[in-house]
Amino acid sequence: MKYSDFYHLPVKPDGACFFNAISGIFHLEKNMKKIKGKTITYGIDSKNWAKQSLKLRQKCVKWLQNNLNYTIKGIGTNIESEIKEDLEYNDNITDKTLNGYFDYMKKNKAYAGQIEIYAVSELFRRNIRTFIDKNGKLSNVGLGYEIDEKNSIDDIYIYHNLGDVGNETGIHHFEILFPRKKASIVSKLNYVKQNTKSVKSISKKKKTTKKLSFKRNKTKKLSFKRNKTKKLSFKRNKTKRNKTPTMRKRKYKL
Repeated sequence: MKYSDFYHLPVKPDGACFFNAISGIFHLEKNMKKIKGKTITYGIDSKNWAKQSLKLRQKCVKWLQNNLNYTIKGIGTNIESEIKEDLEYNDNITDKTLNGYFDYMKKNKAYAGQIEIYAVSELFRRNIRTFIDKNGKLSNVGLGYEIDEKNSIDDIYIYHNLGDVGNETGIHHFEILFPRKKASIVSKLNYVKQNTKSVKSISKKKKTTKKLSFKRNKTKKLSFKRNKTKKLSFKRNKTKRNKTPTMRKRKYKL
């Protein structure tokens, strides 16, 4: 895949970059709208972003707690084994127990990795693929998880930044990759303007249709009245015909 086929959106390096990236992608997808044959969307605002990111983190931790025996596809080990292995090398976690891992991961600035990718992928039943840019092409770095290879249209793409991020260097950092073929990303102001114009246009069409429909109905009603009048006229004539023969009876002399 070409790097130029994607929007590459930055994500704040605050320790929650993975959840920020995924929740940011979900927002873009949720707000896609087709207007005049073109699909557009807009980026999430910072205040809502933090809330959505935290909700996603909480769902992720809950899934891990409830699925310790889940066997990871292609590896054969389960979630519990993966967490215990991570505990050995993760210097950020002092309590080297399962509960210690979960308590750490619930924190806003706790860095997520491959274990959390498993969880989010399973939660939403979507493939997650991570890439770096290598000479204009996206190259896989080994992270990610594939639930269904046939369902690639719903793949979640994230960028794995191994270089400098803001004021920090040499860290692993996740950012957003969003396929341009899905939608064009515009500013929220532009998005609202285009959406408002589209709604007004549809509203005008509906009003015009209603007026035309009303005129047709009115014509039908008038036509019905005329028909009704004709029927009444027919009844009167019928009555006259019935009376005529009795008036014309001949009288015979005896």
